[in-house]
Amino acid sequence: MHRKPLAAIAAALSVLVLAGMAFAHGGGPSSVQATSATFVATTVADSKSDSCTGADGTYTRTRAMYSGTATSTDARLSGPMTVRATTVYNATTKLGVVSGQFRVGTTHGAFQAVDTDGTLAGFANGKAHGHDGRLVANLSATFDPATGFADGSSFGGGSAPDTAVFVSGECPGHHSHEGATGASGPSGPTGATGPHHGKHGKHNKHRH
Repeated sequence: MHRKPLAAIAAALSVLVLAGMAFAHGGGPSSVQATSATFVATTVADSKSDSCTGADGTYTRTRAMYSGTATSTDARLSGPMTVRATTVYNATTKLGVVSGQFRVGTTHGAFQAVDTDGTLAGFANGKAHGHDGRLVANLSATFDPATGFADGSSFGGGSAPDTAVFVSGECPGHHSHEGATGASGPSGPTGATGPHHGKHGKHNKHRH
């Protein structure tokens, strides 16, 4: 599928700022090398969820750590992988954003993506150990905050649809651990019932 990079770049502007991504004062890189990796990260830990009501509906906020494995011919992106991600998702509009940090191989970095009904399209950047280079990559994934990043998620070479959103305003209140769920708790809004998220009933409510 043809991928327009504008959506990923728009979603990633704050990541670039936070990560301090800047080329040297000399005027640019001396080498640009193609790379890619596929990954799966479905082991979930330290999951906390709550909900808030925004101007356009109810949002579920989830913070968790996901672990798994990345596969690449490039050692800098191959091996055990951990991702710490924060998800803000509206199950009615089926739109949200996911951002966080990752570590794999000799590389660590940050990412931000648009979540459209469980499909992520975004941007990642990072730095390999020592002077092995900086990563600048499109990111695509199938994602559920309750179960993590499904097999075939990737840096580079992905096929997620292009989506762009403006994120504005602020949900009232802070992400609270009070009343939040544990690692096996719900990813939907708090309470007895909540909307599903995803194409096949993803983001279903789980009980302790």
